[in-house]
Amino acid sequence: MKLLNALGYAGLLPFIGLPLLYQQQVWFDSPTLLHVYQLYSALILGFMAGVLWPALPQSNNDNNSHSLALLAVTFPVLSVIGLVLIEHSFLLLQLVLFLLLRLTELLTSINQRYNRSYRSLRNWLTLVVSVSHLALYWLIYQ
Repeated sequence: MKLLNALGYAGLLPFIGLPLLYQQQVWFDSPTLLHVYQLYSALILGFMAGVLWPALPQSNNDNNSHSLALLAVTFPVLSVIGLVLIEHSFLLLQLVLFLLLRLTELLTSINQRYNRSYRSLRNWLTLVVSVSHLALYWLIYQ
């Protein structure tokens, strides 16, 4: 569990660092930092949606298995479509998608399969990522 915690918290560094660098423009200009943030966000959402895949073979209900499979691929697909088509609202879309992913885990049996420590980690990661998206959106479009 220590490794999972370390990887989870390390994965937050760009979600914390890039918004902080956004106004400073220390290494890159604001549009470049925003683009890197958006790509990283889409990548992490796709990665986190992958946690639904191990639950598929364990589902006794084929309909439930099919629904989870569709959900697992829907999150990253919507993310990429949003990045291409609605760039102005992309950060808000990602915020909603990250929250919906966690809600999906909570409303299905997936969350029950996580140990207590990992459930807590997922809650904190989702909270920080959500606040990060909201903060960066506010910085850009205030």
